Amino acid sequence: MYIILELLDCQEQFLDILQSYFRHAATYYPVAADAGSTTYFSNVGIDFIYDLATVASTLKSTSPLFSRHVNVLRSLASDFQDLHEDPGAGPSLDYLFFASFAYAYRFLSWDSDIIATETGRDLILAILQYRERVIPRKDFEEGFYNLNFYGWKFDNDWSSFVSMARALGIVVPSLAQEPPADLPSLESAEIQEESDHPSGDAVVEVLHDSHASIRSTSKTDDE
Repeated sequence: MYIILELLDCQEQFLDILQSYFRHAATYYPVAADAGSTTYFSNVGIDFIYDLATVASTLKSTSPLFSRHVNVLRSLASDFQDLHEDPGAGPSLDYLFFASFAYAYRFLSWDSDIIATETGRDLILAILQYRERVIPRKDFEEGFYNLNFYGWKFDNDWSSFVSMARALGIVVPSLAQEPPADLPSLESAEIQEESDHPSGDAVVEVLHDSHASIRSTSKTDDE
């Protein structure tokens, strides 16, 4: 509580701290042995996120600091979106996922003004998309998220997060429902009507890489 009161008294410095924290989280890949033992990877870390979210939730859309906070969330959403569009672009963002989820979940739970912004909704969608594609490290879940003074459990909170997101109309289709990424494309396709077919049947010429030609008419070979 003392930390929260101090941050409330210096909200501008709070945004600098928030930005610095998430910038570090995006490149933080601790080993399993560190679970629960380092400052970032323990209940101290998750409590710190709770304090940050508590202060951020007090920012109103009329505040001059509100847009700065939106920029921080926009950067977070961009990190996840880049990995979603190109899964092989870099290492997983599991630590950033749990930290961002803990942060965004507080806003959903508290109905903060940030949720009404496009950026707030984009971050929620980006978190949902990441979880759809990646199973985060279990040691992060146990040694970081579940290890806290508030009794949070990821499985319970995730279900609640998904339900609240759906209530806002934010839903991610399952991978099975997404269209294939690379469909074979035709090099060229030409539809023409030939004069030697009085019935006006169309002839479709399809050229593939092998330069094979497929002709189709309603006439039989004998005719």
